[in-house]
Amino acid sequence: MAFTIKRIIDGKTYNTETATKHAGFDQDPGPYEYGEHLYQNRLGVFFIAKYLSGRDEEDFERIEPITPEQAREWLEKNASWRPELIEQLFGEMPEAGAAEVKYTLRMPESLRDRLADRAKANSQSLNAWIIRCLESCAAQGAADAPSSGPAATARQPS
Repeated sequence: MAFTIKRIIDGKTYNTETATKHAGFDQDPGPYEYGEHLYQNRLGVFFIAKYLSGRDEEDFERIEPITPEQAREWLEKNASWRPELIEQLFGEMPEAGAAEVKYTLRMPESLRDRLADRAKANSQSLNAWIIRCLESCAAQGAADAPSSGPAATARQPS
């Protein structure tokens, strides 16, 4: 359903007619219609426009200003099937998993060359291959080491 809502909230105008609609949904679950849509005005401010119609005593049209973080969360909940829109508005999202840190490692050039050859043979980047090796060593070390106590902290790598 197409609808137009204009409200003034805290001295600022929010108008669905002059803003860009990014996503939304309309439902018709029987005797009434409900809709919720995400808009962004020309100054970059996000807002949600909602309506309910079909029940005269409960009809409403509402505007809710929201923060960019709330807009991203709304899109993830209501338009997760449009990742290109989310990244267009909020930038590229990181891969799922733990945060990465950058660590500088010094090694002999000959070792780097041997590692690069192994990585290439596995069709991986040097970085990906080294990470895989480190994860394997860390998993093996965790299985070998006592789980707690002074012996675990005093243990030196072999």
